Amino acid sequence: MSAKLGFKQIIILFWTVWWLIALWTDVVGALSHLQWMHVSWANDANYIFLVQSLQMYHVPRWSPPLLFSGIIVWSFFSFVLFAWASLGVGLDRAPWMRRVDVAFRVSLCFWLAFFLADQWVLKFDLEENHMVQGGFELLTYLALYCLPD
Repeated sequence: MSAKLGFKQIIILFWTVWWLIALWTDVVGALSHLQWMHVSWANDANYIFLVQSLQMYHVPRWSPPLLFSGIIVWSFFSFVLFAWASLGVGLDRAPWMRRVDVAFRVSLCFWLAFFLADQWVLKFDLEENHMVQGGFELLTYLALYCLPD
């Protein structure tokens, strides 16, 4: 068992924090949108953008809240799985990498879902942003296998 914190472990810690921030901003934005939180820094722009993106399809009123809830739940699972992988940084490589693989696979599927959604609503500027974020996550995942320990 190695408790040494190397570059690969730092990558996992980074994604744990990143997913926590992504989750936090969407939860706070949802609370702000529902007017359950009244602070200037609680921005509900992601929800509003989702609603605007779906307007061209005249979806039922319940669709945006359901989809946004799905985004929050998926972000929550991504955060929890990265936290689980972070808690295992002292494990031997094989069990730690199993945790890492699960975290990356779940969160990378999140990005794949966003890529499809961006195509569906024709939001190519947003798709570019999601591709940068998802592409960076994929790159860091591949680095875990390509870089020496």
